Amino acid sequence: MKNIWQRFQKPIKVLAPMAGYTDSAFRQICKEFGADLVISELISADAIYYKAKNWIRNEKGEWQSKKGERDDTLELLKFCDNERPLIIQLFGKYPEKFAFAADWITKNLKPDGIDINMGCPARKVVGSDHGAALIKYPKLAAEIVKAVKDNTNLPVSVKTRLGWDKQDQILEFTPVLVKAGIDAIIVHGRTYKQGFAGEAEWENIYKIKTLLPDLIVIGNGGVKSVKEGNAKILFTPNTKRCSLDGFAIGQAAFGKPWIFSEAQLSQDELKKLILKHARLSFETKGEFGIIEFRKHLLKYLAGFPDAKSYRKQAVAITNIDQISKLIKPL
Repeated sequence: MKNIWQRFQKPIKVLAPMAGYTDSAFRQICKEFGADLVISELISADAIYYKAKNWIRNEKGEWQSKKGERDDTLELLKFCDNERPLIIQLFGKYPEKFAFAADWITKNLKPDGIDINMGCPARKVVGSDHGAALIKYPKLAAEIVKAVKDNTNLPVSVKTRLGWDKQDQILEFTPVLVKAGIDAIIVHGRTYKQGFAGEAEWENIYKIKTLLPDLIVIGNGGVKSVKEGNAKILFTPNTKRCSLDGFAIGQAAFGKPWIFSEAQLSQDELKKLILKHARLSFETKGEFGIIEFRKHLLKYLAGFPDAKSYRKQAVAITNIDQISKLIKPL
């Protein structure tokens, strides 16, 4: 039976995970505009391991803290059917905690896949030997993959970078992950040391696909449109062939979720989208969702003339009515 990565018509268009941005509301919007697959924000395997004993289902069947308090990890784990197919991304460094988290997620949330973060360059993540730091420890990375594979029937993918400090490290790292059992890999075309500086390099991503033709390989980094994504993965429309299996869009989708469809929105359509996104944020997170929506609003406003004059108002909004009044004269 084909797993979720194998069922798509290529090229696969993926919404790359971005901490603090790719929440349920934003994922739903991107799905509506044509993203084939969306991935959650990175979620701590350690947090699930330690907190799950304090989680219960409420009368609606939703998971919540026994004390009824807001739990940040549970908030990150929330998703709805509109987002499917959806993959939950985990980060950490302890195989036994990944094993527990994979088992718990599979049995209780039933997403469409699990992704392991081996590419986040954030200082607080890497400083604990999580995220991109795992590139330095191939044996541990393989143990983590195997721990997840042994505790789920879902497809397992890894999102990583070209290397820690050398761009060809991925050529040795990927076969180790494949041997451990990954079903797909998403590769950002920069090393950890590069961060997000300079142009993303894809040459070694192509080499991975040549080296491992049966592996689903998704390229990431610097994609600003579907057309550009198709060009980067060397997709040929006439033959329906591509060197890579798809591309992931991250930062370029922020404030422009229609990027997956190549649509051109009028100002009125953009206003409607802003309000729809705001309502979804409120529905999924309540008043806190509106506070978090401010950063999305600032990006959306960049598409309007004289947007700078509205920034001070945008960072102070607390409800949907204020958003409606703010964008009405634009």
